[in-house]
Amino acid sequence: MDIINFYLYGFVSLFITIDPIGLIPIVHSLTYPYPKEQRIRIIKKAIISSTTVLLLFALFGNYIFGYFGITIDAFRVAGGILLFKIAWDMLHAEIPKTKHKPDERLDIEDIDSIVYVPLSIPLISGPGAITTTMILISKAQSILDKGVVVLSILSAMLVSGIILSLTDFIIRRVNIYGINAFVRIMGLLLVAISVQIIFIGIVGLYNSISVQ
Repeated sequence: MDIINFYLYGFVSLFITIDPIGLIPIVHSLTYPYPKEQRIRIIKKAIISSTTVLLLFALFGNYIFGYFGITIDAFRVAGGILLFKIAWDMLHAEIPKTKHKPDERLDIEDIDSIVYVPLSIPLISGPGAITTTMILISKAQSILDKGVVVLSILSAMLVSGIILSLTDFIIRRVNIYGINAFVRIMGLLLVAISVQIIFIGIVGLYNSISVQ
């Protein structure tokens, strides 16, 4: 996989997993009590926080795996199953339960009370995005490849931040059916990606057992 294709694969995988289009109704419901300037500030801080989380996993995730004795192939299978579950929810235009619980109610006192939880974690940089990041970094064979993963994270977060910053504009012009249709299309793509990840993980686990 050449650099450009690797970057596009990383960007698309992360963008679909983050699913900023699907997050629009949630972000709107969480931020509408605030003035426009504060809503933009909330989204910016949430994007910065989420980017930091994914970069930390990209740079130090392998050390975490090594400490707990987790192989990347085992993580591929587990992560692929998680991504498939998220994709399945997206195909039904549902909010992934790994991101948000419908019965959660927030007692908002200040901006920071929603920036980190639930906006940054688990909505934007949730288990799916972290899983995708770890799988991408496992594919990186060189320092340049790792730089491409970092660029993919930054790009996906930048585009997601722009989309979420336009939440009010999009809500006024696109009805919920249009949003749900887009979410379903993204879900179908994520299903294909998750199945491929699971297959690669199973093959890797089988090969490691065969060698032993």
